[in-house]
Amino acid sequence: MSHAKSLRVVGQCLEYAQIAIFELEKYGPQYMLWSDTVNEAGEKALRSLLNDRLEFPNETRQVSPKRVFVFSPADISRLDAQAQRQRKNRSTQAMPPYKIVSHGLRILGDHLDRIQANAFRIEWLSGSVIMDHQRLDGARNFKRFTFEEIHRLDLQPRLRRSSLYLFPPVHG
Repeated sequence: MSHAKSLRVVGQCLEYAQIAIFELEKYGPQYMLWSDTVNEAGEKALRSLLNDRLEFPNETRQVSPKRVFVFSPADISRLDAQAQRQRKNRSTQAMPPYKIVSHGLRILGDHLDRIQANAFRIEWLSGSVIMDHQRLDGARNFKRFTFEEIHRLDLQPRLRRSSLYLFPPVHG
């Protein structure tokens, strides 16, 4: 499954669990998500979506507030099928698409697909996003940008087709 589709699914799960700040990585077939801002209700909702009944003792939570969630390829496929059924039964959303985590992650995933990234890390913060990725040829790149810049990426099809590199190469 494409990064764009997979990241949209992860974003939909994050919206459902009301997780707004997180770190997301992919180095193999699974997507690993960390967040230290998720509340217990959000964690329970996300673990339910992932069919993950993993419980941590209270002592562990106090020492390590970051919660880890793993999205396997099977989870992504199952959740995508569920989301497709729900979209058919729903009208358009009231919130502008660029403010939705799933839309922003889909845009970033589309770029990762185009450049054939095989590994990446995304830090979704309250005012910006940091993305570090590595392509199949080993080239690495890093970029910090605002949500408005992500939205503009989606509005610029000429840029999307014209260049393999969305971010300038890192030298040094």
